[in-house]
Amino acid sequence: MNWRLLFKRIGIRNLLVAGVLAVGGTWLFLGVLEDVVSGDPLVAVDVRIHAALQSIRFPLLDSLMVAASELGDAAVTIPVILVVLAWFVGQRRLRSAAYWILTVLFAQVFVVTLKFAMRRARPSSMYEGIQGFSFPSNHATLSVVTYGFLAFFVARAWGSAARLRIATVTALFILLISFSRLYLGVHWFSDVLAGISFGVAWIAMAAVLHCVGDENGRCSSSLGVASFVTFVISATVHIIMQHGVDMALYVPR
Repeated sequence: MNWRLLFKRIGIRNLLVAGVLAVGGTWLFLGVLEDVVSGDPLVAVDVRIHAALQSIRFPLLDSLMVAASELGDAAVTIPVILVVLAWFVGQRRLRSAAYWILTVLFAQVFVVTLKFAMRRARPSSMYEGIQGFSFPSNHATLSVVTYGFLAFFVARAWGSAARLRIATVTALFILLISFSRLYLGVHWFSDVLAGISFGVAWIAMAAVLHCVGDENGRCSSSLGVASFVTFVISATVHIIMQHGVDMALYVPR
């Protein structure tokens, strides 16, 4: 594919934004990784942020943050992932289905591999095994990849103004989940920052690659409706069933 066709299909502005996100996210991730490995000042910042957040905890905010964290649990994200996959298959968008599931799976494998390689302990010892390793944050990474890549597909059915609103709401939602992990004391700031930066870089690259060979990339609004309904149902059921258990798990230590 020549560059002129690439610019025409994706748009110069969109390609520029994707490039900035991919390069910037990769640069930030590698910078955080280097600091964590070398024990540079970012590690001291981790300790200060953790101590500051633990000093302001109180029951009502604990409950809200536990619920926010639960929105990034596998019990919520997996149903959404499967419904989106089913929608693409049902629409005979097999290429999009492959990009969707491979993007999510690669992110998960990357996180697990890096957790084993780094073996960085969490601020608290409430988890065991691989769950006891903190770098990078699985919640932050998978929230960015799942909800961020989904927002990319959904936004393509709308105009520029709606796309901006979708991107803004999605970003705030991801930041809420990520912040909840810091507030609950289960991740260092650098864990979350690494997860977000990697996730942003990865979906930016995946989005461009998807657009390169996708001549009819628009998705109908039914994808957004199906994924949103699935999210609401799975999140509601999960929070109702798990909230009490998680409140005990995340009690301040």
